[in-house]
Amino acid sequence: MRYLPLPRRAVPFVAVATVVLLAWLGWGSISHPEAFWAPGDLSRYHADVAHCVHCHEPFQGPSPTKCLACHSEKRFAVRSKPSVSDFHREVISQRKTCLACHTEHRGALAQITTNAMFNPHGEFIFRATGTSSCSACHEFGSDVVARPTLLDNEVVRHLFDEGDGAHHRGRMANCVQCHVGGQREIEDDEQGK
Repeated sequence: MRYLPLPRRAVPFVAVATVVLLAWLGWGSISHPEAFWAPGDLSRYHADVAHCVHCHEPFQGPSPTKCLACHSEKRFAVRSKPSVSDFHREVISQRKTCLACHTEHRGALAQITTNAMFNPHGEFIFRATGTSSCSACHEFGSDVVARPTLLDNEVVRHLFDEGDGAHHRGRMANCVQCHVGGQREIEDDEQGK
């Protein structure tokens, strides 16, 4: 394929347009970088963040290290419910990325947690398994829309062995059919199971 050169008359216009565009990008980047480059407004949780570099590494995006500067393990222990604190302590110790569960720049009223602590099995599953976090049974990838992978560990195998075959893939969301308010647990204790 052969490209035709620009007509001589167009070269000055293209040069001027390029200079104006570069000047506008430079001015916007220096005078109002957050407003100029942000893909959307910050949530109400991060409204006090003044500069992009508080959360982002230049040309690399958000940094988990910078998240931990404000959201340390100690802060989670003081300000969160035990299940939330334990979950985040485990994530921090495994050096997993915060972006697997959290998003930003979706507006002031947006929820920044993407199904992080939503438990499709209900809160009963933590009591039944003796765990305090979803990651005791599931592996979460870095893609927030991907479904978690079920682990093959002692907790999961024990859960599948219990319940007379009711605890299998695709059936766990129906816990309340047998465990309404912990009723099955009480019946099993009375029968000596």
